[in-house]
Amino acid sequence: MLQIYDLRTEYLSNPMGLDELRPRFSWKLKSDKIGVMQSDYQIVAYSSGKVIWNSGIINSSESQYIRYEGAELVSRQQVSWKVSLTTTDESGMKESAHSEIAHFEMGLLHPNEWTAKWIEPEADVVYDERKPAPYLRRTFEVKPGLQQARIYQTAHGIYEFWINEMNGTEDKFKPGLTSYYTRLQYQIYDITALLREGMNSWAVMLGDGWWRGVTGGTVKNNFGYKLHYLGQIELTYENGEREVIGSDESFKCSTGGLVASDMLMGDIYDARQEAPEWKSHWYDDSSWKQVHCTTDHTDTRLIASNSVPVREKEHFTARPFRDSAGQLVIDFGQNIAGYVKMKLKNCKFGQEIRLTHGEDLKDGCFSLDNIRDTPLLISAFQEVVYTCSGSVEEEYCPLFSIFGFRYVLVEGYEEEIHEGDFVAVAIYSDMEETGSFTCSNPLINKLVQNSLWSQKGNFMDVPVDCPTRERNAWTGDAQIYVRTATDFMNVYSFFEKWLKDLTLEQYASGKVGITFPSTSSVHNPQELERNIKDNPLWTLAGPSGNGSIGEDSAGWGDAAVWIPYMIYLCYGDKQILINQYETARKWVDYMLACAKDPNPLYEQDPQYFHYEDGELDANYIFDTRMHYGEWLEPIPKKETGESVAEAIMRMRTHGNPRVATAYMYRSAENVAHMAQILKKKEDYRKYKKIAERICKVYDKYLIGDDGVIEPGHQAAYVRVLAMNICSEDKRSKVVKQLIQEIENNDYRLNTGFLSTPFLLHVLVDCGYPEVAFRILEQTENPGWLHAVLLGSTTILEKWDGMDRHHGSYNHYSYGAVCDFLFSRVAGITPLFESPGYREFELRPVPGGTLTYAEAIYESLYGTIRSRWEQTESGLNYECSVPVNTRARVYLPNGQCISVGSGDYNFYS
Repeated sequence: MLQIYDLRTEYLSNPMGLDELRPRFSWKLKSDKIGVMQSDYQIVAYSSGKVIWNSGIINSSESQYIRYEGAELVSRQQVSWKVSLTTTDESGMKESAHSEIAHFEMGLLHPNEWTAKWIEPEADVVYDERKPAPYLRRTFEVKPGLQQARIYQTAHGIYEFWINEMNGTEDKFKPGLTSYYTRLQYQIYDITALLREGMNSWAVMLGDGWWRGVTGGTVKNNFGYKLHYLGQIELTYENGEREVIGSDESFKCSTGGLVASDMLMGDIYDARQEAPEWKSHWYDDSSWKQVHCTTDHTDTRLIASNSVPVREKEHFTARPFRDSAGQLVIDFGQNIAGYVKMKLKNCKFGQEIRLTHGEDLKDGCFSLDNIRDTPLLISAFQEVVYTCSGSVEEEYCPLFSIFGFRYVLVEGYEEEIHEGDFVAVAIYSDMEETGSFTCSNPLINKLVQNSLWSQKGNFMDVPVDCPTRERNAWTGDAQIYVRTATDFMNVYSFFEKWLKDLTLEQYASGKVGITFPSTSSVHNPQELERNIKDNPLWTLAGPSGNGSIGEDSAGWGDAAVWIPYMIYLCYGDKQILINQYETARKWVDYMLACAKDPNPLYEQDPQYFHYEDGELDANYIFDTRMHYGEWLEPIPKKETGESVAEAIMRMRTHGNPRVATAYMYRSAENVAHMAQILKKKEDYRKYKKIAERICKVYDKYLIGDDGVIEPGHQAAYVRVLAMNICSEDKRSKVVKQLIQEIENNDYRLNTGFLSTPFLLHVLVDCGYPEVAFRILEQTENPGWLHAVLLGSTTILEKWDGMDRHHGSYNHYSYGAVCDFLFSRVAGITPLFESPGYREFELRPVPGGTLTYAEAIYESLYGTIRSRWEQTESGLNYECSVPVNTRARVYLPNGQCISVGSGDYNFYS
């Protein structure tokens, strides 16, 4: 039986508030027959009872990112659509099906449709002090015959809202993080069910958020000093009348129990100051002040939120205990990013209770030592300080703070803790989970879960490096992990939104920041001027600035190229390449310009004396600028006596030509391929030629004739093999050097930040799968399973983090190894010639101690399954291929079989 399911618009299920005038449609198919392919489809879209688009019967197997081609969509328009189609199976039999109806609703498409005004609840503020959360409220009347009600809203800061005391949405940390001065997201919600005929209340609270809270661990007031709100309720009545109620001077403001809130530092809440009924329509607000309207920062373009929202997800039960110091500590069993909902009983008026959130126990005692090694400008963070009202039972949950923690130190509360009194809640972007992997090694299974949890803990509207001390949206971390991110979750919308901010904040030179929206440089010119003496490395973010130190780092800036390139491979949507092509090209041009700058330290080297086609070879070696390189490479470092400033100066003067030139090559090659896909023929020829020249020069000057690149460093060999940047004459020698380096290190890795994700892939490609499995399964430090043995529940920033109690315990980068499990061990591999898993390979690689392995991946077309098991009679391999796709199955015995949709068993 043929079934059409999972209809999506702009990758979202029944979205509300789109501003894309030609939204993309998609669907999936199920069938109990073999080799089923879609042969045609027809989409019909309706609005207000009329057909606004009938595609007609299209003879095509496409079922993804199909653009709406109907009548022009307008603001607030509600559209329903459905698809009917025909398929053909392996025997030539045809079958037809009709879908259920899907929906979407447009947002406000034109600035003049915002009749509401930006309101500012705060008067003068002290820039460097923590500030109370503004409370806003007004009442309004709903007439008889209400048919529909919508609210459109956003803020400078983050907001929560209530209608008649009821929270208006489950979405959190709205409006999310964008490059605020350029574009600001707004949300639309259906509030019809929350309203009643007669008087109603509209209440709002604002938090500092990314706007003026601590970002990156070091920057405050990154975008502004005051919080603002913009909201517009639109009431539609049965007689066709539409009434608009917008934020303006009719709002009143005050403060209450939330004395201070910061996403990083946490909450200070005094329940004695909270008016419990302030959200109701009968509350007497005569003592509240009137807000005033403002035009500050209000020329920013308002955009609809087209990514997934941030929401509460898994809940964890408290396990209280006394640590070795006698302190009350709660263990929630899982390291998460989130907060704690608490119920307090029998507390006295004015009693202060403090929750401190952390990841570690040191010598049996609650500890923050692992995250204290940080440039934080604040003395305490990750805290909730709650002052009791004296009620028999009190409840509290943060609205505007989020913490990285497994353990919570509880001070000031001595009542017995019962189930449900303290509950930890994980908070992250609500992305669909798409991938799972299991095998016969329970430590590897735990590694997979730890990696998924680190992705959850760090993907909150933007991908950050840790949920504790920094929360920087580092480009390097994301480009390392993006391929694995697609295995675990559907991240298309998440990355499409984030990459647009990369484009907006790319420097005029083509340089790409190490974080974006930037927390390494500063958006607020006034804040930059105030702090430049104490922070001389700070600069202005965005095209008009020049970037902070390390902003031109290869491997970090290459996120501009690699992330959209991988997203295209895994989802097949050219739109991501269209969006990001110019940004990627400008970054490559910037690298090439840097390479042409001579470095006096190398001017006596032969590349500065040899010309080809009128250009120095040195022009194709990137030997200038500062690069982080193989960050956290687990190799003993000699004590140099350098200060941090001296080390930075050395890095800036010496460059890192082996790393930077390799990434310049890879990005030039990627941009050439992007240009080819987008039919930019001149660009394709240009960048392909550049990439070939870089490759030739790299092989000539940076790889020894004996294959030696950098003795003692596996990363140097992994890099050139993964990027295919050495000649065939030298390749076998480079492989030999890599294996020697691994043997010298007793089969433990010593690759750094950039090369570790490629290590195991390279070993398999070079014919050494058992070496790859030996490294994967070894449990000593450094190695993936070492922290698992020590009880980690997420991925560590540093291999020896739990041994030495240092570094973040929730840092997703090294979890990138999981792509090896999906694409090599289980063998599920997308192909550029038919991206998005429209056609794919199933090429499992058994090895190590594993007796079985299975991966399940929910692609855009349906479920892909790959499972192998070693039996007494040989290898048993099972796989599932979704409808409307094909797979090439490569069995370990060398046999290759092309199959269509269906379930298969093979023996070898």
